[in-house]
Amino acid sequence: MKSKENLSIEEVAKLLDLPLVTIQRWEHQGKIPIRIVKHKKCFRRGEILEWAADHGFTIKAEISEETHGSSDNLYPAIKRAGIYYDLPGKDIVEVFENAVHTLPFLARPGREMILHELLNREEMASTGIGQGIAIPHTRERLQISTEHIYIPVLFLKNNIKFNAIDGKPVFVLFMIFTSNTREHLIILSHISQALKDDKLLAIINEKNKNNNLLNRIKKIEQEFHT
Repeated sequence: MKSKENLSIEEVAKLLDLPLVTIQRWEHQGKIPIRIVKHKKCFRRGEILEWAADHGFTIKAEISEETHGSSDNLYPAIKRAGIYYDLPGKDIVEVFENAVHTLPFLARPGREMILHELLNREEMASTGIGQGIAIPHTRERLQISTEHIYIPVLFLKNNIKFNAIDGKPVFVLFMIFTSNTREHLIILSHISQALKDDKLLAIINEKNKNNNLLNRIKKIEQEFHT
């Protein structure tokens, strides 16, 4: 009997409500996570759900109950983690290395492990969601904090190639640090919702060094919960 955890490419297309040819193209381009099980290609439901959340797809049947009424909001997670500008680096490795050594909330002894996990996740599939934005995170939830979610926003000094879904270089990272999968999926859902806001996208593209980004996210979340 086929495991419910393993999906065919047709089932993935149905789950994401996308044409089969689109999933086939992403598979060929290495933009969607895939496994080889008993010499056959298949997709893991959990990995596809996480990838879909990373890239802004809404799968209401899967995560709506988890995200409804959550107090794990984006605004406080960004405020406590901080917004950073002109992060140097000419490629993904350098940018991630500089990021983990810049963020003050990351414990110094664990930074190399976090860098390793971030790069491992990126090798599985790009976290570039398009429009110059990426949402890097680790494949395994890390015990960084048992109480808080951290979402640092890092504007890059140089646009870098990221194998993003739209092929465009990335100029800003919304990095996610959580301690469990539930928090991770919830915060991904919140980021996806916020990044549909045209005013927020305009603020991000302006790279304005004031509180406009945080204020806009706060307003988006207030409107979402009313």
